[in-house]
Formats: sequence, structure tokens, C-alpha cells
Amino acid sequence: MRLAIGLDIGGTFMKGGVVSERGDVLDFMKVRTPEGRKVEDVLDVISEIVRKFQGKYEISSIGVASPGSVTKDGVVLFSPNFPLWKDVPLKDFMQARFSLPVVVDNDANAYAFGEYEIGVAKGVGNFILLTLGTGVGGAVFCEGRLFKGSIGIGGELGHIIVGSSGPTCGCGNIGCLETYSSLRGIQEFAARENLNEEQSKPMVLLNLATRGDLRAKKIINIFKDYLIKALISYIHIFNPQLVVLGGGLSRDYKVILSDLTEIVNERVMPSFKGTFKVVFSSLSDEAGVVGIALMALKDGH
Repeated sequence: MRLAIGLDIGGTFMKGGVVSERGDVLDFMKVRTPEGRKVEDVLDVISEIVRKFQGKYEISSIGVASPGSVTKDGVVLFSPNFPLWKDVPLKDFMQARFSLPVVVDNDANAYAFGEYEIGVAKGVGNFILLTLGTGVGGAVFCEGRLFKGSIGIGGELGHIIVGSSGPTCGCGNIGCLETYSSLRGIQEFAARENLNEEQSKPMVLLNLATRGDLRAKKIINIFKDYLIKALISYIHIFNPQLVVLGGGLSRDYKVILSDLTEIVNERVMPSFKGTFKVVFSSLSDEAGVVGIALMALKDGH
């Protein structure tokens, strides 16, 4: 049985796992992302994860899921939440360190690939995935294949413009979905409403809103309303069978997002009504690790 190491670089945590061709996770670890998110620091941490796994398993390939714009050649051109990462040849770095085949892709693409292979979107030819976490990641499956665009960086669904004001996004723009419907967005709006750090934690904020706190309600409404605006556009553009929601915020806020199919269905064009469902990821915390490892085991196809 061939095994791959999957590495998922996140804004808060970095995860690694040993994954079989069937998608079984044989080993898993999670560490905090280094302060400052410098390229060398991140490389050192994920390299240490690889070495620990190599000491226990016979590994045939490595997959690395990175946030940001990742080319078909495995170069991270830009990452809004990793501002020091510009034109980083991540695939070349990892291959030089470990002399194994390496696949590098965007973290949301990896997540979507895992959903397509063994998750809630298994066998579904047309779907989109949104990861609601530190930022908002996105991926598009079209006719059974990941849509990547001309150089491999397409599908940045978190940077669709849904507003005309608000905080400046890490990408430099104003009005991106990511500035409203992500952890970073929640924290920004919480600070504007004079909520403290503890009160801006997702579940604490939701509990405050449930108990009637008007400031918390406002922030929760912003989070959901702008997500709905984006979903309506995605339905009209991609005509997906499924919209898969993943990431920590999709789990924390599942109770307030469970009616999205009905709400979005009411607001799309008549011809799109009843053609889609909004569902939640079935792969939980290990999704990116599993997806990128399966990509590596299938040579990225």
C-alpha cells in the first residue's frame, strides 16, 4: 500500500498526516504556525513533520497544501494571510530537501479534492467548496476536474467583491467576501464594536448574539448576509450541484448556516431554483491533509 504525507499550511495551525490510497489517515499531528509566518520558519516546521513520519513509515510522495495563489509549477506567488510569501518555489524547496515526488497546490483545492474522492462530494462532477476560517478559501470542480485557470491560480472565491466598504483585505482590495465572512473579518468588526478579544471568539460571539447582544447580532448578520450574497453569485456563475462549506467557522456556525439552501434558493434566478444544495464538509479537521496527500498519490491529477 502506497503512503503519502499530506501537509496543510494554515494561518493558525499547520497539520500533517500519513495517508493511504484509500484516504485512511494512519498518523496525524497539528502544530501552531510560527509567529510571523516567515518562509524559512514554516519550511523548517513542515520539514520536521516530514522527518518524524519518515522515521515511522515508508513514504512514496509528499503533498503540500498552501494558502494563496499557487501555480501549476508549485510556486506560491502571493498569499493574503502570509504577506512575506512572494514567488516562493515551494515544490522545488521540498523536493530538494527530501528527494521525493512533491505536489503543491492551493489549500482549498486540496480540500475540494478530498471531498471529491472520499467526502460529501464523492462522484459529484460540479461543485464548489468554501473554507471559512482565518480567511475564506475557495475551489471549483467542473465536470469532474478542478478548475484552475491559465496558470493554476483560479478559483479565488474568497475574493469576490460583495461590498463597497469595510476593512481592507489582505489582498489589498476592499469589499472581498473574506473581509466579512472569516475569522479575521469577525475580529475586525468586533473591534469596531468595542468587543474584547474574548468576546470576539466565534462561539462566544454567537452566544452573545443568541442572548440578545445587539453588537454581536450585527456582526453575525454581517457574516451571514455577505456569505449569502456571494453564494447567489456563485450559483449563477458555476451552476453547481453542491456548495460545500468547510473550515472551522462552518462548524462553529452550523446552527445559523443550516438554512442557506432555502435562503439562497429564494434569491436566485427562477431557472436555478432547486438545482443545488448547500452542505457541510464531511472531512473535518483533516480535510486538507487528506486531499493533498491523495493528490500526491495520484500524481496531482
